[in-house]
Amino acid sequence: MKVVAVDSMVFIYHFEATEPHFSFIQSLFSQGKSQKIRIITSVISVLESLSSPKYLDSPRTAREIGLFFLEAGYIDIYDVTWDIAQEAARLRRENKYLRTPDSIQLATALVHQADIFITHDIKLQKLHFPNLKIVRLDRHGKAIP
Repeated sequence: MKVVAVDSMVFIYHFEATEPHFSFIQSLFSQGKSQKIRIITSVISVLESLSSPKYLDSPRTAREIGLFFLEAGYIDIYDVTWDIAQEAARLRRENKYLRTPDSIQLATALVHQADIFITHDIKLQKLHFPNLKIVRLDRHGKAIP
């Protein structure tokens, strides 16, 4: 079964029903629910999804997002372990432009042997790994390998 690592922005597009990405994400999550793929992410996705200032006036929405992550049994959410921190640090040493959250997301994908990493960040698509394909969502909602 393919392991698909998902960056925070994918979840944010899901919660905000942002088109044109929402349809692709619904399909992705549907594949996870039906166990055609295994979806993984870092706990960083929870943090970044809940960080929007718009949730200051809407604690219910923040609570619903938190519940989504807790109850979505088809998504494995990984804490930052020693191995992930070491891999993230290596990635940052080798790629000076990488921000800490991005390096943790990628390290999570690498440590947990993901086949694909889905992001919206064009800078991440420049990276190359032997066993991890980075796929970027474009502005039209399509996945670009």
